[in-house]
Amino acid sequence: MDAERAREAPSDTQRGLSDAELPATRIGRYPARFWFVASLFLFSGVSALVYQLAWKRHLSLFFGSDVYSAAITLSAFMGGLALGSYIAERFADRVRRPLFFYGVLEIIIGAYALLFVTFLYGFEPLYEWVYLDFFASSPWLYNGLRMVIAGLVLLVPTSMMGATLPLIVASFVTNNNELGRYSGQFYSINTLGALSGVIVAGFLLFPLIGVTPTTEIAVAVNVVVGVGVILIDRLMPPVGNRLSTWRKPESSESYQPRPGYSEPLARITLVAICLSGLAALALEVVWMRILTQFYSGTVYSFAIMLVCFLFGIFYGSRRASRTVDQQADPVRVLAFLELGIGASVCVLAALTFFAPSIFGAILWVGTAITSGNFGFASVVAMFIVSVSLIAVTTILLGATFPIAVRVCTPAAELSGFGTGRVYAANTAGAILGALLGGFVLVPFLGSWNSLVVIGGIFAGIGFLLLRSADRNDVPAPSSGLSIRAKVAGLTGILIVTGAITLLVPKPIVLNYNRQTTSQPEVLYRGEGVAHTVDIVRNEKGTIIMLVDGNVEADTSYTQRRHFILKGHLPLVLHPEPRDVAVIGLGLGITLQATSRNPEVEQVQVVELSSEMVKAHQTLAGELGNLLVNPKISVRIDDGRNYIKMSDQAYDMVTADPIHPRISGVGYLYTREYYEAIKDRLKPGGIVCQWMPIYSVSPKSFDVAFRTFASVFQNATLWYVRGHALFVATSEPFKIDYAEVRARLEHPDVRDDLASIDIRGPEEFLSHLLMGPDEVKAYLAGRPDGDTLNTDDNAYLEYWTPFEFLNPTKDIVAGLLPYAGYDPALLTEISSEERQAVTANWGRRRERILPELDDELR
Repeated sequence: MDAERAREAPSDTQRGLSDAELPATRIGRYPARFWFVASLFLFSGVSALVYQLAWKRHLSLFFGSDVYSAAITLSAFMGGLALGSYIAERFADRVRRPLFFYGVLEIIIGAYALLFVTFLYGFEPLYEWVYLDFFASSPWLYNGLRMVIAGLVLLVPTSMMGATLPLIVASFVTNNNELGRYSGQFYSINTLGALSGVIVAGFLLFPLIGVTPTTEIAVAVNVVVGVGVILIDRLMPPVGNRLSTWRKPESSESYQPRPGYSEPLARITLVAICLSGLAALALEVVWMRILTQFYSGTVYSFAIMLVCFLFGIFYGSRRASRTVDQQADPVRVLAFLELGIGASVCVLAALTFFAPSIFGAILWVGTAITSGNFGFASVVAMFIVSVSLIAVTTILLGATFPIAVRVCTPAAELSGFGTGRVYAANTAGAILGALLGGFVLVPFLGSWNSLVVIGGIFAGIGFLLLRSADRNDVPAPSSGLSIRAKVAGLTGILIVTGAITLLVPKPIVLNYNRQTTSQPEVLYRGEGVAHTVDIVRNEKGTIIMLVDGNVEADTSYTQRRHFILKGHLPLVLHPEPRDVAVIGLGLGITLQATSRNPEVEQVQVVELSSEMVKAHQTLAGELGNLLVNPKISVRIDDGRNYIKMSDQAYDMVTADPIHPRISGVGYLYTREYYEAIKDRLKPGGIVCQWMPIYSVSPKSFDVAFRTFASVFQNATLWYVRGHALFVATSEPFKIDYAEVRARLEHPDVRDDLASIDIRGPEEFLSHLLMGPDEVKAYLAGRPDGDTLNTDDNAYLEYWTPFEFLNPTKDIVAGLLPYAGYDPALLTEISSEERQAVTANWGRRRERILPELDDELR
């Protein structure tokens, strides 16, 4: 009975106390309740970020990892948050026990997460049908279906996530002096949870146990949070003020509007916070694109940049929540925050020109201090540079939320309404901002120029709010610098730094800023919706292609050896190579070699980035004018998605991805991907997969090799200095020596191979390092167990970024004891020819290790 009477006790405002007589916070009155719920809300943020990362991976594997898929996924996720907060603003202040409903939502979110993958793959037959029939003819229909599927699988859980903040704020606010405090505190706490989720999932759980087990842990966290909140709600009396019926803000039938509240000003502030969300997400997209070029684009560089962004939001909202309710002029405070953000973004744009040198210096000094621990040094360097660049901007961004809630909330009784409307507006703007940054600003203006535009948007928001405050006769504070002085100072900073950014030449950065002494000639620079592609020529005349700051290919002799061999090798071995698929365009060296084979009739190139095709079209003379070859057709698509969904079968599939340490590329080295390739091979088909032996550890190489061999039982290993070619046939592996010799005599094939010092079948076959039996023996003798690279564990993507300095020689030295092949593999060969092959193979084996001593990795 006592508990029931306590629950029915009138609140302070219901007893007639004024705001002046009320305490500024209820933490002092119910500290245990606040900190318990706050702790649970932090863990809710952790699980929400785990889901976001996990669902993004699942959707990338389902849809493909092209930029439109990523944009659709992000839009659906943010759209769900906006929808949930919009719905919550309608009912959060009506329910008597919002904490109870919050707890129920947490449990439902967790239950849904368990079923997410099953639900998603229920759409696979429909998706496959639309892909096959409409990808080329009606891309709008194909992308429309992807939007519908992403919406159906994401909107339900994300809407519930979006409703949680308004419900919690409505559970604690009891008077008008707590509106900004509680909204800011809980917003910052949830953001801290999201930050922690990135660290826990991205640096620990995903690499150590995989995506699925990590998701299951997050589900357990959700259930514990939900049950804990429900228990605290049942055991303790409600704190916040509840309305018996919902009323629009203009109506005062159920509440007394707080002093100074203006609905017209609130609406203008909602527009401003929506535009601020738009600019903030555009900033995140552009900023990450710039720093990706400096950091080499690994999965950890993205995680670190996101952590730094979230930390600023957390700290800014936490600091602002302490004083926001004492601000006499919150609208102008918000205006100057937006002006400050605009100025800081333009300063950020100017400072990024120095970031590569600073990052490189910290990285290599740290590597030296830690005795070659590149992984640790790179993480530290990325954190230092990222925080230094973005801290001020993100702290100011974080401070805007509680201030906007203060301006847009009519009274304590409508705290859920005010929080929900601000969160919905900000998140809705974020959806548009992500699209603006990725699809408009970067491809049309370039990354650095886009930062200046974004800074201008923030400044425009500030001017809008200042003008609105003047029009609504909001009294300005008399202390401190005048408004004109503040505006003039911030505007000056914005103009000066913006001009510097627009005028200074944009830097070209190669591989962790190691090549600082090189001044390459820029042949092409293109910033597309998916990637930034740079093609340069160094002082030796070598053409180098960079994708997002990573060297993907060059025309040096060392690189041409494996590119050309990769093109001809599987075709020379195949009895009738007619239809060929090449995954990845690059500089086109492999493609050119493939198309020169006289027996090949059709070559399907699948390239993720349209910017790569534009580069070839722009530099047709430099790169060989490949794309006019009638044999070649180019498809802009995710290679893995095409292999999985296509109904086309091929005699040969050659995979030419970039290094697996680059984020997203690990999908092209997984067991599931190889199984999809196996399904695309015709009877007697052959597959060739490139695998770097540089910048990876022996264990990572073994994981990649074992993964390939687990799907293709007839796997062989061919070696070119620093590079491995995994080659396998769908039938038992045999080499018809007479056929090989005849094909190598064709002028085009002979000239190509002669350019990389392969003359005749003996030298060609000397690159076979291991036959199928030797491969099995090697893998059985390795000490790292049965680890495979799968879609779930993404082993190579998470472990190889730390192995950048691993020496090639360690891997090669481990391979050589198993080198060899069964002589029975060679058929249609005379005894003299066999002796010549064997002698040549032995001489090459003896040269393998010494040649590594003469060359940098």
